[in-house]
Amino acid sequence: MTMHYRRYGLGLLTLAAGATMFSAAARADWLEDAYIAPMASYAIADDDRHTKDGIGGTLGLGYRLSDRLEVELRGMYLNYKGDGDHSCNLLLRCDYEDKDLGGGGFGANLFLGPWYGGPYIHADVMATEKAYYHAGLGWDFSLNDSGWAVRAEALLQTDADWHYHEPLFNLGLRIPLGPRSKLVVPEPVPEPVRVVEPLPAPPPPPPPPAPCTMTDGGVDLSGCKTGDTVVLRGVNFEFDKWSLTLNAKGLLDLVVDALNKRPDIKVEIDGHTDSKGSDAYNQKLSERRAKSVRDYLQSKGIAVARLTSHGFGESQPIADNTTDEGRAINRRVELKVVDAAAGPVTVEQEGAKAQTYDAPAAPAPAAEPAPAAEPAAAAAPAAAAPATGSTVSIENMAFGPGTLTVAVGTTVTFVNNDGSNHIVHFADGQQSPRLAMGKSWSRTFTAPGEYAYACTIHPTMTGKIIVQ
Repeated sequence: MTMHYRRYGLGLLTLAAGATMFSAAARADWLEDAYIAPMASYAIADDDRHTKDGIGGTLGLGYRLSDRLEVELRGMYLNYKGDGDHSCNLLLRCDYEDKDLGGGGFGANLFLGPWYGGPYIHADVMATEKAYYHAGLGWDFSLNDSGWAVRAEALLQTDADWHYHEPLFNLGLRIPLGPRSKLVVPEPVPEPVRVVEPLPAPPPPPPPPAPCTMTDGGVDLSGCKTGDTVVLRGVNFEFDKWSLTLNAKGLLDLVVDALNKRPDIKVEIDGHTDSKGSDAYNQKLSERRAKSVRDYLQSKGIAVARLTSHGFGESQPIADNTTDEGRAINRRVELKVVDAAAGPVTVEQEGAKAQTYDAPAAPAPAAEPAPAAEPAAAAAPAAAAPATGSTVSIENMAFGPGTLTVAVGTTVTFVNNDGSNHIVHFADGQQSPRLAMGKSWSRTFTAPGEYAYACTIHPTMTGKIIVQ
């Protein structure tokens, strides 16, 4: 018994030493998804063991591969005390000795929701004196935003011969080995100011389209230009929730109709919360609210390349957070126009003839007017300055937009807003470092052409930059 105890105890110590070396030697971005899980264990002994219940411990060293999947190396040790209350026959008494069960193996946790913490399904295989299997349910009760949690498991333990069937309960901690990444959103680069020479007065323009608003009668985006914001009145959320109500879905159907009438518009859906709760919690809640609106618009046929979403937590209130009415208004979603066509745009309007108008455009570079005596000779146009920058968001295991067209000299920034790590690799050999959640990487394109790229970790994720 002593030899067995020493052997299994040594296995657990070896696994703990491996965890320590992993913590010291692994790269910082890997540590963000790694953890260690020490737990106390209690097994209800099968009658065929002729022992009392087993008591011991379990140690797991794990890594989170995605929003829902963790893989683990596990070690376990259980001691079953001998049961001297069984009689072999009327004359002899059988005393059963203590039994030790221990070893190591690997397993996985499949979480039932795409977030840290909550319920999960566990399965593993252990190498002891013979193979042992464990399967059942677990739950991570989050303690803070850094990844600490109380871990509880209820498993079924059996051997390879299906001889023993024992309930096994584990209770302990999930301890992160590195800091949790925080979402970092780069600040938008302001457009450069260009001076335009005065031109002869053009003919009076046609009446401008209706304003960029949402009213009781519907949503009107016909007058929207880049930078305009529409507050989606009525698309509010209950306290501490991000699911859409039937009333909110009806209002969003009006938004779908308005976006179909302006196919040139790309929008950013911004989520906001009231001030109740911590900053970190409200940030995540606002991101989920914005994503729920984006997913609904996408499900109604709006192209994913036209939609992005961001959360701002409680940082931008528009009403008093000290009253119930004010907090209800602050739990809102806004539609921000991030791109609109510059030039003739035809706007469809119900009950009226379709109207074509010139959408607002960025100021054009200065040009010399043609001499009055030679109207046929036009001045040479000034060279257009290259775009100053653009952003590709990595979210929900996809690049958005999937295809981006930019000018020569543009710097494109890739921002990882996903829960998984990614590496952006271009066909011409350039690639980013490993990008954890919230990390970014930029590349400047100095020659025209098409630049295809993919994620080397998740090869199904692809995209293209077209440089003109």
